[in-house]
Amino acid sequence: MKMIGKQHSLPWIACPGFLFPAFAALILFFVLPALMTVAVSFTDWTLGKADFTWVGFDNYAYILTDPDFLKSLRNTVVLTVIVVPVSFALSLGLALAIRSLGGRWGELWQTIYFLPVTASLVAMSVVWQWVLHPEVGIVAWLLSFFGAAAKINWLNDRDIVLFTLAFIIIWQMTGYYMVIFLTGLLQIPAEMYEAAQIDGADCAWTRFRHITWPLLTPTSFFIFILTIIKTFQVFDIVKALTRGGPEKASEILLYTMYQEGFSFFRTNIAASIATLYLLVMLGLTLWQNYVLGRRVNYTL
Repeated sequence: MKMIGKQHSLPWIACPGFLFPAFAALILFFVLPALMTVAVSFTDWTLGKADFTWVGFDNYAYILTDPDFLKSLRNTVVLTVIVVPVSFALSLGLALAIRSLGGRWGELWQTIYFLPVTASLVAMSVVWQWVLHPEVGIVAWLLSFFGAAAKINWLNDRDIVLFTLAFIIIWQMTGYYMVIFLTGLLQIPAEMYEAAQIDGADCAWTRFRHITWPLLTPTSFFIFILTIIKTFQVFDIVKALTRGGPEKASEILLYTMYQEGFSFFRTNIAASIATLYLLVMLGLTLWQNYVLGRRVNYTL
């Protein structure tokens, strides 16, 4: 019995040693850079400058009154408002359709819809530039085939460029969210549906409303948060396709931060934007967990 007790206590003794590399990497590559970024945001230090001066909240006062930053923030919010509900509804619909299809056909369609996730968006930007070209692109050809005479510049029209970027983001990420939804659907016992049919729930909508959706809310809650965070993290598509244009109509927060830090070398402004971004993400996650999370149903 003593040997058994020692065997059970050994993992707890060895646990800190096994966790040390993970904690060390977390502190070295995340905690320390984050703290340094926050510290730089309170100074006037710029890239290449030897010394710095503590300026307090001057950098934050500047960016919160800067028209370019406010426009970038607005673009990010608009993009999120477009992408989140469409991605959520489309991925859920695809997951339900593939789940009902089942078999090899279901696996085939699942693979097809997941393919954009595996593609490099920077490489695919070349394809999108050709597809959306106002003169020789496939979209222009289709529009002319159906009688549309106007040439639409999808990536250089300030009124529609955000919608174009939203479409590309949805095209790439819907398959990823679909797979997560499928994982959640597979966790629902088939006996639930059989019992519902015995009780007279022959309508697919009734089964979805009373069985699928309540048991799928933890997965839905997770995808909702993940979609918002990933939309706020969009950078490569803007860098590759529009570079924030035209006239900053497609410039979003991460691209503004990149421009401030690596194009204009105003590291203090970039650090301030990064700190605000971190606070927004942290606040959003906590708000979702403590407010909306109370409404998540884990049982019927």
